[in-house]
Amino acid sequence: MVSSSGRQLSVEQLRRRRSSSYVDALRKLDTGGPVSATGIDAIRDAVAAEFPDGPASWPLGWVSKCYLGAPYEVHIVDISGHIIRHFKRGEAMPGGMERARSLAASGRYAAIEVFSDRLVAIADDGTTSVSMG
Repeated sequence: MVSSSGRQLSVEQLRRRRSSSYVDALRKLDTGGPVSATGIDAIRDAVAAEFPDGPASWPLGWVSKCYLGAPYEVHIVDISGHIIRHFKRGEAMPGGMERARSLAASGRYAAIEVFSDRLVAIADDGTTSVSMG
C-alpha cells in the first residue's frame, strides 16, 4: 500500500482498528456549516495520533456521506490543504476521490480513507475493510 508521499504501508497497518476519537473527529465534519480552523486542527491532531509515522503515512483524503440533504451526496476532506468540500450528486470529485464515492454515499461507513492504490472503509466502531481502489 502506498500513501500520498509514496511511503509503503503494510496491509496490517491499514486493517488496524481506528480509535473512537479518530472516527468521532471525522464525523464532526458534516455539521452543515464551515469548519473552523480549530476544527481542522482537531481533525489533524486525531489523524496524527492515528498515523504516528507522520503525514507521509496519511491518506490522500477522506470521503464521507453528506447529511446536509439534497442535492448534496458526499463530502471530501483533505487536511493537508485544509479543504472540506461538499459534492452534489453527479458532481465529479478531484484527486482520485471519486473512486470512494459509492462506498461513502451508501452510509454504511463513517468515512473512506483514500490512498493512492487502496480504499479503507472505516465502520462506526472503527473496524476497517481494505479494498483495491
